Amino acid sequence: MVRNYVRKTQRGATNDRIKSALEAIDIRRLAYDFAKQMGIENPFNNESKMAGKDWLQGFMSRNPQLSIRTPQATSVSRAVGFNKPQLNQFFSVYKSLFEEHKFSAKQLWNMDETGTTNVHKPGKIIATKGKQQVSKITSGERGATVTVVFAISASGVYVPPLFIFPRKQMTDRLAFGAPSGSIVRVRFSG
Repeated sequence: MVRNYVRKTQRGATNDRIKSALEAIDIRRLAYDFAKQMGIENPFNNESKMAGKDWLQGFMSRNPQLSIRTPQATSVSRAVGFNKPQLNQFFSVYKSLFEEHKFSAKQLWNMDETGTTNVHKPGKIIATKGKQQVSKITSGERGATVTVVFAISASGVYVPPLFIFPRKQMTDRLAFGAPSGSIVRVRFSG
């Protein structure tokens, strides 16, 4: 059967070179296609052309190094832009600026903005156990996004968070439950 072949080829090893994880439905379709191509007898559904949920449950129990997880949404631009040449270039420029200007800890600030959407939530995927984060590329164009901006210095000084809501008119209700000192603003595009 399929499970014996998969188990013998894997031998319990995990391939970290696989950069993308598969959704459960993709695994079920892959198992069906594999069994058909190899001529392996199977009880899979020929109409839906995929293995059943029971097979997936058995597959997961036979492969304890895998787990079903909810991935962190990652935009295509972030996935493409985070690579070794880009990092090397950034740190080369950073080092030369640091040596030239001799910045102190209170002059070094880190600012980050994050958006939370009200619509899209990626489906669960199967990934190797023990991974801290699993990602799935998704569109950044879905739903209304509330932008939150944070900033902190290397010396530990921080400014209150800035919340930007996708609205035309400001209301006091938007600040309800926000951390003390938070700045709340509206902008039509968020």
